[in-house]
This record gives sequence, structure tokens and C-alpha cells, in this order.
Amino acid sequence: MVVPTSRRRAFLSTICGLISASSLHPTTAASMLDAPSSSSFVTPPHATTTASMAKAITTRRHRRHPLRNPFAVSPASAAEDLPTPSTTTTATGATRTGSLVAGTYTGIMQFTFAAACASIIFAPVGLPLAIGIQHCLVGFVVSQAVVAFTTRVPSGVSLAVPSFECLPFLARFAVIVAGAVGNGVDGGGTNAILATVLAGSVLTNVLASLLLAISSTLPVDDIDRLLPPPVQAGLFAAIGWGVYLLAFDTLGVTFSPASLLTKSAATLWVPANVLGIGLWKASRSVDSPLLIPVFIMAVAALVHGSCLVTGTSIAAARAGGWLMAEAAGRPATALWHALRPSLVRWDVIFSSAAIKQLLFAAIFGPLVNTVLNFVLYGPLVGEKLDLKAECRSHSLGALASASAGGYSNYIGLSDAAIHRKIGGLDRFSCYVASAVGALFLVAYPLCGAVGYLPTLAIAAICIYVGCDFLYDNIYDNFRTNGARTGLATSAILAVCIRKDMLWGLITGIVGAQGLGWWNRRTRSKEGKGTA
Repeated sequence: MVVPTSRRRAFLSTICGLISASSLHPTTAASMLDAPSSSSFVTPPHATTTASMAKAITTRRHRRHPLRNPFAVSPASAAEDLPTPSTTTTATGATRTGSLVAGTYTGIMQFTFAAACASIIFAPVGLPLAIGIQHCLVGFVVSQAVVAFTTRVPSGVSLAVPSFECLPFLARFAVIVAGAVGNGVDGGGTNAILATVLAGSVLTNVLASLLLAISSTLPVDDIDRLLPPPVQAGLFAAIGWGVYLLAFDTLGVTFSPASLLTKSAATLWVPANVLGIGLWKASRSVDSPLLIPVFIMAVAALVHGSCLVTGTSIAAARAGGWLMAEAAGRPATALWHALRPSLVRWDVIFSSAAIKQLLFAAIFGPLVNTVLNFVLYGPLVGEKLDLKAECRSHSLGALASASAGGYSNYIGLSDAAIHRKIGGLDRFSCYVASAVGALFLVAYPLCGAVGYLPTLAIAAICIYVGCDFLYDNIYDNFRTNGARTGLATSAILAVCIRKDMLWGLITGIVGAQGLGWWNRRTRSKEGKGTA
């Protein structure tokens, strides 16, 4: 069975990817991203290690959220809850048909996420969505092929899917670049902005490759010592808040009292919140992979039906913020043509404000999530994994993706769970996923379909994901682990919102190490007193 948490990242990728043409509001994105970050609709895949969390497992199965709440599950219980593949006739359980089905499904999901990536990073600053989609797809196709070839996971099933966690930082980076470069004349400014944003995303991949290579030489199996569960929960709660704010960007609404109270804004964000919270409630009781696709189709039918009844044209619906902006495909070579080194503004990339966002993206995306997700992937496949080898594999994948001009990709626990559930039990299925992603680079006219998606559907999904992160990491944390742990997590969340993610990380690590030192000192004194 597929528990809600395991299911969401892949289907969120599906939907959110459908976001390819929205005109997000740069102001909201900027204010959000200077604080916590967020973005994809899909879930930041994270998990935690064994002993420190095992005693915190809740009694109700559907409340275990290994991808959202670091306290909620140990690897053993994760293996119990995550979907397991059906048995088949071969030693590994793999069949050629199952591999083709799973690979095709996974490849299609990544196209939808590529559309979301483009709408969140590129659309707010007026950059072509087709280039953004190609940037994300190229990253997936290349990194997935390299990771599938180099992984040591038994049977070779290691999915490297587009990063959800990088999006908020790269969205903020794009706003910084656009502000620094300006529009210029004859499109020269736009070309420079595009090349610089692409180069920054590629640089994130290079940084991630370097960090993962370094981590492969360190004791990554003991991640809880450096990044305790309360710190993890606080950081992911901050990402959840950022994801929630992205809903307002999708609607073109500024997140401020003056804007939210206007009639035009309220007619968009109020129904989006009602739909998003309703979807979140449904996801906690409905265990079906069709929940998100059915939701999107229902909202699309509602919006397009309303347009038909009222005689509203597609152009008017887009102008009113009800549909995504129009998108058009471009040949696959357009990405490399846009990424010309002569157009890149390296001075902007290496400015303090811009490089900070790229460092955040590399650290809180590929580095942290690759390690945390592999901690739980071992129980899912029923084998002890070599985390250092997998870090090296992903380091090579990130470097290859950067060399091709691609976006950041890394292991997605729930994506892998669903991939295995529907028959992807061998290395071949991962190659199929990569090949299907490559087909979308050829069939580029498909990009135009995203312009007919309702903004309400995408905004509601962002609200759903944001609420899910906040509920699991804050409310559930208080209820399950007590006020002391809950307050510590909330304090880290507050620092992330007030300052930024780096300050939240530093505060959490210093606080955890200080508390550990104090506890050891206290126990030492008690031991001497007893003696």
C-alpha cells in the first residue's frame, strides 16, 4: 500500500509540474526566499536515522510521515509503511513489462515537475518557460542515467529526480539577477538574465557535486549527531511555510494585508485556501494515487466550465489570474544556445546576495536530502546500503548534469517507493525513465498544454503541501514529542522566517551541541557524586 507521505512527492511532482506558465509574483517570492525557502509542490524528501527516533513513532500508521517529520519514523518502521513491490517470477521480482510501465510513469512525472520548475524560477522574472522546462529535463535525463549506471543499490533502482528543495533559493536568485541586470535594450538584458540564471543553477549542481564528494569521506551514517531531529523538523517546517507562500505567487497576489483584503485578490486566494486545506484533509484519509490527478481534473473542469457558462475567453481568464500564462515549446537546442558564457554576468553570480542563495540551494537540496533519504531507502529495499558509495554516485550524477546545463536532481524516497510499487525493480526501469524524459525534449510542443491549467489547482497544491509540512513538523511534533522538543523546533522555524535558513541551521546545530555538552557535564557530575 502507498501511505500518504510516500505517495505525495511523486504525485506532487506530477501536478506541480503542470505549473509551467504561471506568472508568479516576484515580490512575494523575494520576501519568502530571504527567509525560509520553499517551493515545489512536492515534498521535501527527508527522513531520519534509527535509535533517536524509534521511540517517537506514533501508534497510528497513517500518521507516520518519513518524508516530512524527522521524528515520525525509524528506518525499520519506514520499511514497514512504504510500498513494497509485488512479487514476480524473477529473482529480483522484476519483469520487462513492469520496468517499462514504471519507467514510463516516472519519466512523465519528471516532465510535469519540469513545468513547475520553470513557472517558479523563470516565469516571475519574465524568462521563457520552454528554456526552464528543458533545463530541468536535461538535468533529470543525464543525472538519472549516470546514477543508474553507478549506484550500488541492490538491483540498481536509484531514482535521481528534480529537486523540490532548491526551488525557493533559485527563485530568489533569479529575482536578484533580474534586479541587478535590468531589461537592457533589444532583448540584451533578458538574454543576460536568462544566461546568468541558468549558469547559477548549473553552479549549484557543481557545488552539490563537490559537497557530496566530500561527504562520501565522512561518517554520513551518523547524521543525527550533527543535525538532530528537532533541527531537521524546524528546517523542513520553514520549507513548508515557503511552499505555502508560493501559492500566493502562483495567483499573482502579494502576501500582505493591503493586498489580501482587496476583492480581486480575495476571489483568488480564499478559494485556493479552501481547496488546498480540503485536499490536505482528504490526503490524510484517502489512500489512493489518483487523489491528486483527480483533484486537478476536477478543478480544471470547474474553471473551464465556468468560463464556458459565463462566456469568458481563455485570454480573459488568463488576464484575470484564473489560468496559467500561455506557453510555447522550443527545440531542445535552445537551452544550450541560451547558456552562452559570454552573456553570463559572473559579477552578479558572485555577489554576496546571489551566491548565498546558490549555497543554500546546494546545502539544503542535494547535500542534506541525499543523505537523509538514503538513510530510509535501505529499509525500503531490504538491504544495508553503502551511503558513502551512493554519495559518490550522486556526486557524479550532479557533475554530469551540470556539464549538460541541467538542473539539480537527487534521490527521491517516495518517488522510488512508487516506482518500485508499479514494477520498477531493476536498473533497466531507471534507464527507461531517463529515456522517456528525453522524449519530452524532442516533443517540445507539449509545453503549450500547461497554459490551460487553472492557477487555483496549483495554488491549492502548494497550500496542501505547506500545511502538511507545518502540521507534521510542528503540531505533530508537539503532540508526539512534548513541549520541549516542539518549542525547540518552533524556535528554529522562527529564526528561519525572521533571518534565513542558514541562520536557522547554525542556531540549531550550536544549540543541539551545547545542550549535548550540558547533558554530558551534568551526568558526569552526578556520576562523581554517586561515587
